[in-house]
Amino acid sequence: MTAAVLAEGRMGASLLRLFFHDCFVQGCDASILLDDVGTFVREKTALENADSIRGYEVMDDIKLALETVCPGVVSCADILALAAHDGVNLVQQ
Repeated sequence: MTAAVLAEGRMGASLLRLFFHDCFVQGCDASILLDDVGTFVREKTALENADSIRGYEVMDDIKLALETVCPGVVSCADILALAAHDGVNLVQQ
C-alpha cells in the first residue's frame, strides 16, 4: 500500500471508493473485483462505473503477494477492506 500511495497520491481515496462501491450493492463481498463471464457484465466493467472506479491493479498486486505467502487464507473482501483502511491512513500521514 505504501508503494501504491507513493506512486499515485490519490490511490488511498480510489481504494476507499472501490470499497464503497463494493459494499453499496449487496454487502462487502468483493464482487466489484469479479471479471466478466461470457456476456454477463460485472460491476467492474459496467458502463456506469467506466472511468470512475480504479485501483484494481493494486488489489491484484496485493492478492498476488498474499497468495504467495499464505494461499487461500485471506479473502478478497478482507483485502479490499484493509487496503481501503491502509490507503486512507497513508494519505493522512
